[in-house]
Amino acid sequence: MIIDLRNLKTFHVVAQCLNFTKAAELLNYSQPTISQQIKVLEEELHHPLFNRMGKKLYLTEVGKMLYKHTGTLFAFVEEIEEDLRQFDSPFGRLTVAASEFYCSFYLGAIMSDFLKGNKDVHFSLVCATSETTVQLLQTNEADIGITAGYFELSGVEHICIDEEDLVLVAHAEVDAQCDLSLLFEQYPFITYGMVPMIQRCLDELNCRPKTIVEVGSEDAIKEAVIGGAGIALLSDLILQKEIESGAVQVLARFPKRLQTYMMYPSDMKDFQNVQAFVKLIEKRWLVIRQQRSVE
Repeated sequence: MIIDLRNLKTFHVVAQCLNFTKAAELLNYSQPTISQQIKVLEEELHHPLFNRMGKKLYLTEVGKMLYKHTGTLFAFVEEIEEDLRQFDSPFGRLTVAASEFYCSFYLGAIMSDFLKGNKDVHFSLVCATSETTVQLLQTNEADIGITAGYFELSGVEHICIDEEDLVLVAHAEVDAQCDLSLLFEQYPFITYGMVPMIQRCLDELNCRPKTIVEVGSEDAIKEAVIGGAGIALLSDLILQKEIESGAVQVLARFPKRLQTYMMYPSDMKDFQNVQAFVKLIEKRWLVIRQQRSVE
């Protein structure tokens, strides 16, 4: 048996006030509509629900039983509606995954701004490589991910929020006039992974690293280059101060820029937590970059 919830609601209100006219006013229905809904419900249940004696309306025994259950039902519905109202504004958990550089350079400040106005959100910021960030999105362990480069994922919204110049760098004492192929023979190539963008840049240089050292943090890669441990391919934004100070030197630049993407599951784009943080990233990301570039 399938019972229309609207008809049950109408019965419940009529049973409360025992007056069709008053119930019609409360529900903003016409009185014939109220009468028709009660008639349909009685036909579905195969029992009368009300008795009329003179001008007074009374519940039948079946009506009393049903009123008891509709009281429980609509109390439960009201509880659900109350809980759902919490999600009209950011509430609950929000997990954002991004590289260590993005976390420290951008997301720390953005997170602080977000939490000032959304104190009911339990926020988690996870430092991870772009590949791990994608995995966290796929396994529902992250709600929003920031990646260096584009990753094809079905059911995921992709928003390009920035572009960065890629540079091949080495310690200041490395002979920059040396053939790059020889440098790749002499020094390890330090990277967070041989992702397609890095591989394309190496192909452009027609170079193949003899030794590859994978490090999970851009900051650790930068420090390794400064320490003379090898050469690396990184965003010039990460190395801006080191390039200006001469702590590292640029061996090559690339015409194709590395795009930064914000990603989140398509079915979460209307979820208040995600929606609010996505809007804040779009508003603040480039502003933070410009501010810190002139510091």
